[in-house]
Amino acid sequence: MVPSHVPNPINFWMNVPVRDNDRLALEPPLSRAGDYIVLCALKDVVVVFSACPMDVTPVNGEDRTPRSVAYEILEAAPPA
Repeated sequence: MVPSHVPNPINFWMNVPVRDNDRLALEPPLSRAGDYIVLCALKDVVVVFSACPMDVTPVNGEDRTPRSVAYEILEAAPPA
C-alpha cells in the first residue's frame, strides 16, 4: 500500500514559538517530568514515535540532555 500523502509531525513537547519577525525560536520546554497527554484514535492509525535527541539547542532543557520517554496503549472504555 502506498500512502496518498505523508503528514507533518506533531511535536507535543517542543517549545518552538514563532517570533515577531516570523522566525522560529528553539526554546527550553514548558513541560515537566511526569507531564503526559492522552490521545484517542477514532479509527485504525499508524503511529511513528520518536524522542528528539537534540543536544545543540535547549529544546530538551538548558542542560541539553536527551530525555527518556515512554508510551502506553490503553483499551477504550466500553460505552455507557
